[in-house]
Amino acid sequence: MVIRKKDLFVDSVFSIQVPEYGYVLAQFRKDHHLEVFDCLRKEDSWKGVDLNNVPVLFNIVVAGHRLLKLFSKEVSELVSSNKRPQPILSLTLGEVRPSTKVFSLMLVKHEEIYDSNNEMVLIPNLDPEEHRDILYSFEYLGMNGKPEVIRSRISTYYETGINWDNQKSILYPELPLPPKGYQRMTCEEF
Repeated sequence: MVIRKKDLFVDSVFSIQVPEYGYVLAQFRKDHHLEVFDCLRKEDSWKGVDLNNVPVLFNIVVAGHRLLKLFSKEVSELVSSNKRPQPILSLTLGEVRPSTKVFSLMLVKHEEIYDSNNEMVLIPNLDPEEHRDILYSFEYLGMNGKPEVIRSRISTYYETGINWDNQKSILYPELPLPPKGYQRMTCEEF
């Protein structure tokens, strides 16, 4: 099945092959978000799956048209799409950190409709020690358009049990990886 740009619309659901492990599902949400679900299966068979009951592994902003090679097949008609609210807290680039000469991240709150020009900064310039749980828990919403980066993150999670965006390690090289099985803080818990 060839997936085309016209197939990438809000609430469309696709399977992603994770070499050596199997398949997972991903759903496009509004404002260019892609949710990847923790629903590994050996077979690319999804009839009757309700994504409202499946944990979200991660939620990132993507350049969808660049991800066509990421998806195995479109399964929107076979599953119930996720209707849970999207996260309203995320990480975005802050100011340059003097100690590393690279950007810091800041914790921001979005309205229901994501708009990078309409966000409230909750914590500017996150510190890797003081704000470790925040850095571990919330997603950096920089634009991602590389299928191999997304597939690698999924593979790493199933190989190590660590759900981690490597972009955070570039911005915070001194920050250790979260421990295996780390339970992320939710927007409600913050």
